[in-house]
Amino acid sequence: MPVQNVEISEMLNRYADLCEIQGGNPYRIRAYRNAAQIVSGLSRSVADLVAAGEDLSKLPGIGKSLADHLKEIVETGKFGPLEEELKKVPRTLLDLLKIPTLGPKRVKEIYQKLKVSDRKKLVRLIHEGKLRELPGFGEKIEKKILEHLEKEDQGERRFSIAVAEQLTAPLVEALREIKGVKELTVAGSFRRRRETVGDIDILVTGRNGNEVMRRFVEYEDVEEVISHGKTRSSVVLRSGLQVDLRFVPQESYGAALHYFTGSKAHNVAIRTRGVKRGLKINEYGVFQGKRRIAGAREEEIFAAVGLPFIEPELRENRGEIEAAEEGRLPELVTLEGIKGDLHVHTTAT
Repeated sequence: MPVQNVEISEMLNRYADLCEIQGGNPYRIRAYRNAAQIVSGLSRSVADLVAAGEDLSKLPGIGKSLADHLKEIVETGKFGPLEEELKKVPRTLLDLLKIPTLGPKRVKEIYQKLKVSDRKKLVRLIHEGKLRELPGFGEKIEKKILEHLEKEDQGERRFSIAVAEQLTAPLVEALREIKGVKELTVAGSFRRRRETVGDIDILVTGRNGNEVMRRFVEYEDVEEVISHGKTRSSVVLRSGLQVDLRFVPQESYGAALHYFTGSKAHNVAIRTRGVKRGLKINEYGVFQGKRRIAGAREEEIFAAVGLPFIEPELRENRGEIEAAEEGRLPELVTLEGIKGDLHVHTTAT
């Protein structure tokens, strides 16, 4: 699988971070940070530009040397200068750099003055009260570091929606191309367009679920297969993003889509509304007793409880059900509805 822009951007930023920790040239550091920002904001992937034979040095802020490095990353998946810097310091320093409270300057301080190069030792020194002895550190920063590490230990690492979309798009495209796939939707907080997502839930219908699951776990960007079954499989991508794929019957697709889109609070409210009407609503459908009466389409779930369709972005149980009942659901802003003037700042060099 081609290296994604977000991965290239991370490599460039990590190189700049390691250079800063070791007291590198500030102009060089700034150049690589700027390049990382430029790459992450490109509308086309660098891999596509390289494949098309484009001259990368024509990109704003990208000189000949950087262009060569970008091509190297696309063609080899590695960044030579970053690998060289990693030979000079423990690789575990990269883990410290991923902690939001710790930027390169603070990592440099704790690495050089306390010889801390991994999370385990960092936690120990925090509990011993050693970290707060350094200038610029205190109890508040210690608390934030521990809270972040605790969340990660509980599997709560989150990705911005933009990054998750970039990492997920090639996988979704590959799955759609499988013969027999009829419908495929990314559900969860991704579909609700939350600012960050913890993992990705994909629902698919069609023929030959075994083949879909096989191709899913063999996808070239998969780093770890957590589980592989006939109707559900879970993998972790090279980026660390976990993806769950569920193969559902066509007659349950709408119900499953509603259930796995969430939010949990919204789903509970809809199920409670269904119970008052003598209905049972779950991921398999809407049931009256043992008889399924709806579930193939998502609209059927809302209709069964006397509501119009509620857009995924509104499903947080924050008044959307009452608004739907009273016919005052807001109209979502779409890209087509946005108009404005382009405002740009630049600096003379």
